Amino acid sequence: MNVKGPFKKQTNNVKRMMWLERASPRSGEVYKAKRAFTESDRLYCHKQGLLFMEAAAMGLKMEDFAPLYMRSQLAGVVDHYFCSAFQDESDLARLLQMPVLVDNPRVIIETLYWIEDIISKTSETDNKSLILSKAYQAESAQPPKALLELSGCEVNDIDTLSYAYWLGYMYRCECIMHDESSRMINGAFDEKTMLTIFKEISDSPLNKENLSDCAVTICELLDRLLIEKIWKNKHYKDCI
Repeated sequence: MNVKGPFKKQTNNVKRMMWLERASPRSGEVYKAKRAFTESDRLYCHKQGLLFMEAAAMGLKMEDFAPLYMRSQLAGVVDHYFCSAFQDESDLARLLQMPVLVDNPRVIIETLYWIEDIISKTSETDNKSLILSKAYQAESAQPPKALLELSGCEVNDIDTLSYAYWLGYMYRCECIMHDESSRMINGAFDEKTMLTIFKEISDSPLNKENLSDCAVTICELLDRLLIEKIWKNKHYKDCI
């Protein structure tokens, strides 16, 4: 894969942590993630895939939606509850009752943009939690401007929806396989890079497999790309 997309800067410590998770300190070779990909994981990835697909269907562009969601507080909550510590069926049943996991992705998207709209009007010194609480209690809450500007026509283009689902699915898969936050993953793999990878996979044998069956393999490709192509500065290996 010859990806030359822009790389969102991360701290040296975050880079070092992500490098250690993906590469052998002695050989520098990318290793396969040893963590098993469970049925619960597939469900979590599927739900995030549906969330991204709903956003695309509403007319939201992935280049705007992906970073907004992946760096949001909502994604942080999802990261916490999707971590590898929750594996048995009782945990799964409990997690599926969380409001953020409701089977109505549009509610999550509207909430995300509502929070963003409120926060964008605050200053660094404001108590954002208090402001959000007051806005929530207000009877005259207005829909977010970003959603009001949408045409209202559902997007039905299969390629657009397929990519959005794949993007949401693979972002969550990468988070799960390495126990890393959505913010970290988006910082390493921005939407432009992911779109390039998606197009290349669409022309490869992997495109003939179900995403749930080849997601881990795609994660390995992403990891190799991160170590060998995106992070070209090899001195990070010398710091380990």
